[in-house]
Amino acid sequence: MKQKVGLVGLGNAGLALATPIVRKFSVVGYDRDENRCKLAGQVGVEITASARSVAEQCDIVLLSLPDSAISRAVIEQVGADALHGRLIVETSTVTPGDVETLMCIAARAGATVMDSAIVGGVHKLAQGETTFLVGCSKEDYQRAKPILESAAAKIFYLGKPGNAMRAKLVNNAVAHAVMVVLIEAAALARAQGVPIEVFYELMRRESGLMRPLTHRFGERILQQNFEGGMSTANARKDSALIIEIARELGVPIFAISAAHTAYEIAMREGLERKDYSALSTLWEKWMGVSFAAE
Repeated sequence: MKQKVGLVGLGNAGLALATPIVRKFSVVGYDRDENRCKLAGQVGVEITASARSVAEQCDIVLLSLPDSAISRAVIEQVGADALHGRLIVETSTVTPGDVETLMCIAARAGATVMDSAIVGGVHKLAQGETTFLVGCSKEDYQRAKPILESAAAKIFYLGKPGNAMRAKLVNNAVAHAVMVVLIEAAALARAQGVPIEVFYELMRRESGLMRPLTHRFGERILQQNFEGGMSTANARKDSALIIEIARELGVPIFAISAAHTAYEIAMREGLERKDYSALSTLWEKWMGVSFAAE
């Protein structure tokens, strides 16, 4: 017999999560939306009448719910007797504090909590090729690992609960900020008559959007190598020029303007001759941290 795995929440992400897991496990699911239950049933999920019923049948219960308040409400409604001995796996994006709250509720019932943040879109998740960021005890990680592996191309174990959400939120912060920069840059390109297809091709090349990560962060910041390369002074000059052009053309730029401030500070801190990846030393100084590879 296949091991039973519980899943509460059968929305887009929940259904995508169930799709690869159901190939190796017997998935018992619940959602208050009957239409979502019907869709989940079509991919092989055994639908049950309540979240409590899911917990009664399964030692490991995954949550895929809209927000942390609903997650809290669900495990409180399940009841201490049905929660006892269970491992609750929170897959929604919540704060580390939300994870701690879930842990407190679960602990009173003799249950444990893992935060298992999902990185990547629903399409990758449904294909069983997602990335999981996991925060929990080593014992709980080993307990849930076979289930996660059935849906993952990569799993990062990050230690204590809450760490997965910390990493996920940082990852999302980059994606969301870069999205604004890309839109601003695309607007600047179009305002000057640069074909949008050319802009896209420039960004997708290794010398475009990836270079700050692979070269400046990977090869310079991690190695603390700031000699040679494009100087902070030249980077600051280019940044000032594009801000001037944006002002002349009336193109709103929020993220690009804010980023320019860091170059001005770097110049005052004597970094003008260093490669502009040396901006990282400002944050090392302010935060008392190191970005050097360990």
